[in-house]
Amino acid sequence: MTSRDQARRYEISGRFSKKAAQLLAHAVREQPWQFAIAVAAAAAFSLLTVTFGTLLGDITDEVVIPGVAGEPIQGFWGERTQDPTVAIWIAGAAFLLIGVANAILVGLRRMVQGFGVAGVGAKHRRVVADALASLPLGWHRANPSGRMLSAMSSDSETATSPLHPFAFTVGSFVMMIAAGISMWRMDPWLAVTGLAVVPVIFAINVVYEKVITPRWDLGQSLRADVSTIAHESFEGGTVVKALGAEDRETQRFAKAANDLRDADTRVGHTSAWFEPMMDVIVPLGAVSLMVVGSFRAAAGAVSVGDVVSSIYLVTLMAVPIRGLGWVLGQMPQALVAFGRIGSIAKAATEIDEPGHLEISRDGAGEVRFDKASIGADDGDGELAIILRDVSLELRPGTVTALVGSTGSGKSTVALAAARLARPSDGTVTLDGADLEEIARLGTHVALVPQTAFVFAGTVRDNVTLGEDHTDEKVWDALRRANVLDVVEKLARDGRDGLDAVLAERGMNLSGGQRQRLALARSLVRDPRVLVLDDATSAVDPRVEREILTGLAGDDGPTVLVIAYRLASIMLADHIVHVDRGEVVDAGTHAELIGRDAGYRELVLAYEEDSRRQAEEQAGYVG
Repeated sequence: MTSRDQARRYEISGRFSKKAAQLLAHAVREQPWQFAIAVAAAAAFSLLTVTFGTLLGDITDEVVIPGVAGEPIQGFWGERTQDPTVAIWIAGAAFLLIGVANAILVGLRRMVQGFGVAGVGAKHRRVVADALASLPLGWHRANPSGRMLSAMSSDSETATSPLHPFAFTVGSFVMMIAAGISMWRMDPWLAVTGLAVVPVIFAINVVYEKVITPRWDLGQSLRADVSTIAHESFEGGTVVKALGAEDRETQRFAKAANDLRDADTRVGHTSAWFEPMMDVIVPLGAVSLMVVGSFRAAAGAVSVGDVVSSIYLVTLMAVPIRGLGWVLGQMPQALVAFGRIGSIAKAATEIDEPGHLEISRDGAGEVRFDKASIGADDGDGELAIILRDVSLELRPGTVTALVGSTGSGKSTVALAAARLARPSDGTVTLDGADLEEIARLGTHVALVPQTAFVFAGTVRDNVTLGEDHTDEKVWDALRRANVLDVVEKLARDGRDGLDAVLAERGMNLSGGQRQRLALARSLVRDPRVLVLDDATSAVDPRVEREILTGLAGDDGPTVLVIAYRLASIMLADHIVHVDRGEVVDAGTHAELIGRDAGYRELVLAYEEDSRRQAEEQAGYVG
């Protein structure tokens, strides 16, 4: 099933009742057998329960009342007898059989329905995960991480909340229909009086839905805000501690948490008004039925057993009707959560899907920008141009250094080379093929960002990311990334370093070691093009020189490096100077020094920065 087909399954529209039906239909399509079995068990339970009520009325008329009055009762074989023992034992056996059968049906319904609800929840999470994986980097930058965390966790759970009593609710409809038919056969007045509670409950829930939906929607949005702030505080813990911003972050989180508390309190207040109303309606209905039944029995229109049976059925319907009310009460918030999941799934369908052009992995690895322009949303719906008419060539097997001041567009060029930023005009090609048309571009182009993320798991897991690579190939990638000695030192208990478990986010590695591990992650895939977006900024200059020197050569990949060190620039075969989103000049270091004043200023700044760092290190050692 394509992402567009998935997104269409999450499209709901219309009035509340129609949207609720669409949500339930979506769940049934996902887990048809589980819900079918659960509904069948619930329906059988309802029919047996109505049978129990009817039998209770018959026993009241045929056994209890005659027995109390001292009159002969109806025997098992139709004879009249003064001894009620046989009839009581038969009735007790019938009640016991119905009770055992109902217990089995309840267990079956709960078990199978539990599997179905869990399956739907898992599907919600998979849809969100697939959509987030396919959405472009710009979307992730424009949307807070809390929204994604909320969709993956609380929204996925909330969207399934009406499904837990779904089969029971369907069974309650069967019970209401069967009970209504049974009471109508006894007396229409009893049926009308007993079932009058149903439209009242529906009316209350319509009002409840209109009041609770906007309040729940606000609560879900605030819950995402709390997740975002918490995530930022955890990820930026070092910065918070270093700058002494604990109080500010605590206050910021406290405000968001208080806003969420107030929103949830308003939801709770609303529920506290409506839920007791639904709890009291059924008992009021039973009292009304008792009054009407007394008059009807006194008039001889019905028997006492009919009244007892009707009161029992209406009282028993309190649980399924309450379950129906619970489903309707949970439905507004479930629809909000379902819609939030659907909005992410839909966003994934609104991007242009990559092409299906298969190209050889034995190509030269030439990357060419041809008048490529790239823009981004400025927040007001306008397109702000980041790169304008950029034309440059990365020759096969060479190292090209991209230099420029902060905000000049260097990282956007790097992203465009890996198709993580897409040109609005112009093209970016690999060996003559437009990147937009190439299938599985990640097998040809690898990007190593400045911030090296380390996953929880072993060194091998972090390098291979689940792909099938031999240990020899992994060790070779670690050697080329100059992190081999670090991994070898992680060996413990007779296991080599590849099986060493890294701490969360790689906290047992230095920043430079994490960057080199991320580089090995790209090298193990033998990319034809390697893009280093300041990916060695935390690496010692000597080690960086060894890495770049090892990558150069006819057999090596085409390398594009975002450079901030003069040593890195000097190792490049070709240098491109970018300023304000445009290519200012390109050539060798000697060529640019002689003709590009802006480049000379950058080189002087890089030299001054290198000198200052050397002095600081010398002072620290001394």
